[in-house]
This record gives sequence, structure tokens and C-alpha cells, in this order.
Amino acid sequence: MRYVVLIPAYNPGEKMIGFLKELKSRNIDVIVVDDGSKAESKYCFDYANKCGYPVLTHPANKGKGAALKTGFTYVVSEKLDYDYVITADCDGQHAIESIIDVANEGEKSGCEAMILGGRFRDGGDKLPIKSNIGNSTTRVIFKLATGLSIHDTQTGLRAIPKSLYSKMITIKGDRYEYEMNMLLKINEWQVPFKEVSIKTIYFDNNKGSHYSPFKDSIRILSQILIFSLSSFLSFILDYALFMLVNHLLFDVCEYHVAIAYLTGRLISGVVNYVLNSKFVFKEFSMSSVLKYTLLCIIIMVIGAGGSYLLEDLAGIPGVLSKVFVDLPLFLLSYFGQKKYVFKKKG
Repeated sequence: MRYVVLIPAYNPGEKMIGFLKELKSRNIDVIVVDDGSKAESKYCFDYANKCGYPVLTHPANKGKGAALKTGFTYVVSEKLDYDYVITADCDGQHAIESIIDVANEGEKSGCEAMILGGRFRDGGDKLPIKSNIGNSTTRVIFKLATGLSIHDTQTGLRAIPKSLYSKMITIKGDRYEYEMNMLLKINEWQVPFKEVSIKTIYFDNNKGSHYSPFKDSIRILSQILIFSLSSFLSFILDYALFMLVNHLLFDVCEYHVAIAYLTGRLISGVVNYVLNSKFVFKEFSMSSVLKYTLLCIIIMVIGAGGSYLLEDLAGIPGVLSKVFVDLPLFLLSYFGQKKYVFKKKG
């Protein structure tokens, strides 16, 4: 198995020199991307050239995601014959042994799976606070959004198989959100993956990291946040229509709760589909329309019947009965859209 280590670098220092020395001593191939670094860091890239490693240069800083895409573009355009591209950070926090462990795990998978080097508690130094904040947050939300359990969603040590090189170039995002979008795509593309524990080394509590817990967490979670906003807007419209119709028909029709439920769900469902197809999943097709309609019918029937039974048999007020019914139905709706309605072929 042949692999190359892809290192995106922005204003690196002596740690990168030490990292390159170790890689060279193990005869590991390397590609370096200078992401618009300052002149003070030029000696690092001169050393990479001295080692015989190609250095790709951005005239100005574009971000880690853009640097990684530049590296994948180089591998594809030059038709380099590597089974894996292993991405690693330039600050030396990824031990050479960890890179080799990730490569070996990729070979065990038949060079087909994406391998993620996870920072677990038993691997290396304790995770710095600012890295731990973002990682803990995204781990939970990523699980809710995709159903996949990945302990370290922000690891920079990843082994990408040859089958994904061209696809890596098409993934959106130029900064830290690129790596999260990569994980969202392997779920969408149904790419097998394996997470292995790695040793990590932090200098001065990872002081040199360019990661911003708040700003970059927002970027990383942007697609999930958009989905949440779409759901929230539909939720508001659904309940507003429910209360309006329920009030208008309260003294007129015995089945006012069920009718109000169906009206609110029908109109808010159309709005929700338009928002999700345009801004979240970015897919519109007759197939998805039909599947979404079927899912909505199932949810509406369960919801309307459940709301009516709770109010009629249990004496729970209409709006409150709708809340009790909608909580489990929200999860059904979300995973139904994610796994069935907007599921794309690999």
C-alpha cells in the first residue's frame, strides 16, 4: 500500500521542521500546502523543498479546507498513484506512530474505508479546553443529525481512500467547516469508515492552533443549524395554524382538533419541504416530493389520531396534546427525511 501525507500549513514554525524530519527519516511521502503564510515561515517551506517534498502555494490565506482541496487537486491532476492521502496538521501534534497506525488500518480495510484518527482519553496528552469545547458539542449534534457515532469529529488526522480524491475537491467549505462537511458527505455517500485511537501531542496547551471555538463551531455546524432553523420556522407556522383553525372550529365541528392538526401540518409541511430541498439537502426531484408526501401522510395520520385520542379520552387540551404527539413524531420526520426522502445514491 502506498500513501502520502498531506500537510496544510499556515504560518508554521520549528515544530513543522521537526515533523518533516521525522517523516523524512521514515521515507514517508509528503505534500505541503503553504496557505498564504507570512515571510517569517518561508524557511519551513524551503526545508520541505530540500527534503524533496512538493510545496503548493496560495498567494493569500484561504483556509484549511481550501488548502486540503488544493492538495487533492494536485494528486488528481498529477495522477499520483497513492492508495491513501493522509491529512495531518503541521504543528507536530500527530505522532508518526499514529500516522502509521492509521495507514495500517486503511490497509486492513482493503484501501476502501476512510480512517479517522480519534483523540480518546487514553491516547496522548489531555485534549485542550478550547478543542474539547468544540468537539464535545459537534459530537452530540453530529450523532443527532446523521445517526453516526464518531468520537472525534474534528480530528485533522484522516486517511482518505483513492476512490474519494475527486469527491474531496467538490466538498463545500474553505475553512474548518470543510472537515465537518467531509463527515456529512461520507454519511451521504455511504462510505465505510473506522475510527482508531491515536496519540496526540500538544505544545503550550495547543496555543498555536488557529481554531476559534465559537466562530469555527458555527461554521462547522452551519448545515445542521440551517436544518434546525428550517424545522423551527415550520414548527412556528404549524402551531400558529393549528391554534387558529382550532379556535375557529371549536364550537362548529366535533373533530376540530384533528382538522386543525391536518391543516397546520399540511401547509407547514409544504414550506418545510421547500426550505429543506433548497437550503439543507439541496435536492429537488419528483421522487423526493412523492416520498416526502408519503412521509407527511403517515405523520399526519398518526399525529391527528393521537391528538384526538389524547384530548377526547385523556382530557388533555388540544395544544398540549399536540405537543405530546409531536415530540416523537419530530424524530420520525427528521430521520425519515435524512434517510429516506433526501437520501442520494452513492
